[in-house]
This record gives sequence, structure tokens and C-alpha cells, in this order.
Amino acid sequence: MIKLEDFMNNKTNLLFEAGRGRPKKNPDAGIDPEKQVGKAAEDNATGGRWAIDEPTDDDAKTPIDKESLNKNMKRLLMKLKSKEDFFIMGEAGWGKTSIIKSLAKKQGRSIITVYLDKAEAVDLGGIPVPVQSKNGVHQELAMPAWASYMLEHKDKKFLLFFDEMNQAAPDVQNALMPIVLEHEICGVKFDNFFVGAAGNFESENDAVSELSGPLKSRFKPLIIWESGDWASVFKYLHKKWDDKLSKNFVNKFEENAELFVNPREVEHKIFKFVQELKNEGDFDYFEPEDYLDRLEGLAKDDLTREQKTTLKLLAEYIYNFMQGKADEAESGGRKKKDINMVGEAILNDIKLGMKRGYITQQENKTTVRYGISRENIVKVAIECDEDKVLNAELVERIIRKFEAENITFKFEKDSEWKAEGYKDPLED
Repeated sequence: MIKLEDFMNNKTNLLFEAGRGRPKKNPDAGIDPEKQVGKAAEDNATGGRWAIDEPTDDDAKTPIDKESLNKNMKRLLMKLKSKEDFFIMGEAGWGKTSIIKSLAKKQGRSIITVYLDKAEAVDLGGIPVPVQSKNGVHQELAMPAWASYMLEHKDKKFLLFFDEMNQAAPDVQNALMPIVLEHEICGVKFDNFFVGAAGNFESENDAVSELSGPLKSRFKPLIIWESGDWASVFKYLHKKWDDKLSKNFVNKFEENAELFVNPREVEHKIFKFVQELKNEGDFDYFEPEDYLDRLEGLAKDDLTREQKTTLKLLAEYIYNFMQGKADEAESGGRKKKDINMVGEAILNDIKLGMKRGYITQQENKTTVRYGISRENIVKVAIECDEDKVLNAELVERIIRKFEAENITFKFEKDSEWKAEGYKDPLED
């Protein structure tokens, strides 16, 4: 038996477990929402349940570039401009959350993110606490800390964003109803937020379930997020990782993005991985083949022979980056390092391929001779022998090497080079 005065003294720390009359710890007990601002959910005091993100001056001042808006973004922007509640459904890993937050902050909106795959009903519907009045004792609902933050900042405009919405348990969906349908939390009407939500397809995750009819109706028309647009997603990855790693490092993976299943795999399993190794200083244990093993585990299953070679080059690039041999030129005046280094064995293979005239383009599965220029470099591969293909990225590197030495050449057989007056760089 819990005494009334104990409840009264601890009403923000205790709640009744439904139907059992037993006290349970309030998940928001002791959390000051002001101190959570700007911290990611995994790094704040909420156990990953919610986060608060305020727009910066840069967010507000930087206009939206019309030319950069794709179909997904335009659908979302219509909802944001009209202050309509929205629900975005799409494949995991294609930048839904990052783009939602970026566009919302450009509208001057603070963002409260609640992760519904981790939330309980009390995280939304409030915490029942006993209150003593002249008429006796009754229960009232104490607001979740994130809602209190919105209530205490009535002058701000909020996007209340529910992530992983269609992974919410049935009781959590029920607790969402007054928030989504009436913009009401714990009996208090709010006029400084509207609701955004995102979720994945049922085919991707067994935990995904159909939204209830009233919720789904509120969000119509739903936004079906079209995947496959790597360029627009990398635009947002650049903002996060250019300073942490380097613009050239991010560019390298942007150029080869379609080797991988989705952008989230690239960010979480490559960018974050590399950053952690750099921070820990433990990269001396690893060779290019170790990085290749990781990349192969993240790549698509149906890579061509040439794409597999590109994957090897990316593994070498990561190795060189770790060793400080790759280009880490960044703002702040750091000295630019040489990115044109080609391993001696690879350089010899390229020279051998050039010497033999193995410059080819694949057309309708038929190998045809093809001259190289910067415009068509991405179409070209160098075949050195039956089991090795050196791809266009290496060709580009060797071109830069020769150009640095002011050597003009074209990729033909020796006799054709000399007949047309070109110098053979292999004879130097």
C-alpha cells in the first residue's frame, strides 16, 4: 500500500500501472527537456525515446534551392508550407528523416522527434498522478517532458515528428489519436505544432503494421517516398560528413554510391565506421583486404566484374585515407595531400594494358576499340588479362599522372600512336 502523501511528494516520479494499482517509474523522471536540446536521442537522457532539435541561424538564412528539389521533397514541402499533418512511407535508408528535419528547420520550425518503436503509451498520453483537492483525491495526467517543452515555448513553431510510426504498438497508436486528430495532449489544446510522421513498408520489417483508419485518413494524401535518388540524399550526407571526414572522402563514395544498397548503409557502416577508427587510432591493424571484406558485405549482390574492381579501389582508398595518404584537404588551411598515388604493381598493370592496346568499351556484349577522353572516361575499362579488369577510375588517375608531366597521348596500339606522331610514355 502506497500512502497518499508519498504519491503527492513523488507525483512526477510515479505512475499507476493500468489496472493493477502498482506504482511504476516515470520514464521522464528527472529529465530537464531544456538540457536535451540539440542532443541526438541515442546520446541524451531519454533512452532513445525522444529528442529536441532547434533550427540554427544558418537553417533559417539558407534558402531552399529550387533546382535541388526532387519529387519527394516537393511533396513534403507542400505539406510543410500548408501546415498539414503528413505521413511518409518509404524504404529504410533513403534519407526520409534527414530531409524532413532539414526542410522543416528551413521553415523556422523546432522539431520534437518521438521514436514510436521505443515509446510506451505514457510517453504520449501522459502520466496519471493523484491530485488532492477540496473534493478529495483524483487523477490527472502529467505531460511528457517533450510536450511540456512545447507548452513552455508557446512562441515557437514546432513540427512534432513521430518516427517509425507504423511500428507503434496498438496502445501507443490509441494514445496518438488525440494528438494527431485534435492536437491535444493531456487535455491541453496546442496551436503551435502540426504532426509529421514516417514509417517503412510492411515488406521490410515484420514489426510494421497497418495504421488505424482514423490515423491514416488524417494524413491523406500519404507521401510514398521514391527511393533510388542517391544525389539528393548525398546532398544531406555532405552537410554532416564533409567536416568530420573530408569532402573528398564523401565525394569518393558519392561517385560510387550505386554499388551499395542504400545511403544509410553508406553513412552508418562506412562513414561512422571510418570516423570511429580514426578517433580510436586503431586503424594500423587493418589492410585494404580487411576494408574490402566490409565493403563487400554492404554492396549489392549483383555487381558486375568492373564494379567489383571498383569496390577494391574503394577499399584501397579507405586504407590510404587512414594512413594519411589520401586527399584530406578541408577548410581551415590544412595542407592538401597527394591523391594521385598509384601502387607500383597497379601502375605496371595499367602500363601493360596500354602497351597491349587493351582499351575497350562494352557494347551489346561485344568488345570494341574505343578512344579515351574525359567525357567518355566512365564508359571505359582496361583489360589486362582474362582475370583482371582495371576500371575507369584507374584510367583517370593515370591520365592525371601523365598530364602532370605534360605528356600528351591517346590510348591506341603502339603502331597507331607513333604513326600519328604521339610519344609513347612507356618508353621513357
